[in-house]
Amino acid sequence: MDIYIKSFNRPYLLHRTLASIREFIPGFGGNIVVLDDGTPGKYLEKIEKLFPEVEIRKSPYYNEKSTAIENRKQIEKRIPATFWKEEVVKGSEYFILLEDDMWFVKQLDYAVFKSEIEQQQMDMVKFMWLKNELLVSQNITGRFRYFKKISPVLLTRNPYLFYSVFVKNRFRLRDILSKLGMFDFNKEILRYYHIFIVAGGVFSKKYYEDAWRCTQNKVDELLQIRQVLEHIQSYRFGHMNTECIKATYKFTASAIDKDRFGNALDVFEFNHILNEAWYHGSGYDVYDFLNDISDDWIQNCCLGENVKFEIWQKWYSKFKNSYENIGCIID
Repeated sequence: MDIYIKSFNRPYLLHRTLASIREFIPGFGGNIVVLDDGTPGKYLEKIEKLFPEVEIRKSPYYNEKSTAIENRKQIEKRIPATFWKEEVVKGSEYFILLEDDMWFVKQLDYAVFKSEIEQQQMDMVKFMWLKNELLVSQNITGRFRYFKKISPVLLTRNPYLFYSVFVKNRFRLRDILSKLGMFDFNKEILRYYHIFIVAGGVFSKKYYEDAWRCTQNKVDELLQIRQVLEHIQSYRFGHMNTECIKATYKFTASAIDKDRFGNALDVFEFNHILNEAWYHGSGYDVYDFLNDISDDWIQNCCLGENVKFEIWQKWYSKFKNSYENIGCIID
């Protein structure tokens, strides 16, 4: 079972992801592959020295993006979804997919875990749900050492009806159901994340290819859920017995939803400052896996720089609240 890590210009986070694999999956027997989309070369060279067992593969956009980042220029946001899909299908039938802001916090017996996944022919097993019980199904159909098999209860399993209600609101179906007290949009849409995650779990090749079939190099989660629904009868879903990874929400790789979170934070300059601090040895405690990166380290990195710590604080508060508003707990 291989591990793939999607990475973009945050080597200070990627370091912790890779360190956690060493720490929590002893005896790991698969390939560890970083799928990088533009992290400047000197940072990747440091990662390679720290983790010689790791293979780094670069996206078709790598040279363009890394050159722009090195020259401190804004880059066009293009998601290398086709690259991700093409790379993972080269490897093992079942694979773990992470992002560079995720890290393990629980021990996994690799041989036992791999055997359970293969014997049960699981297509998607979720590792993390931010303590939000709405994001995991309570309809358990099988219990194993590391995960539960589930049969998700969804408003509809019909892909056309799903898209009509949740995306297009055709014939005002969503409005009518809401007025009749039969529909809570936030609650119902969260149930569909019992069958889909972008990363942070185990996937089968077949599932991943189907979910990302019509991406056109962008992430459209509702479209991807629709694509999963087209084949849902052939899939087996699950989630871990306990959350085994954490993720940080203190950072982002690109400027997202500026209308919601403001545009005062220069994301690329902010990551440049943190990358440089990490590269020159002024890093946070990478091996403190139980806790997120401290605000003190971020503040110290920002001293004397163009990005003000207070601006980051305001951005993070809004970003964190966007998850807490749907019932998640951000530690």
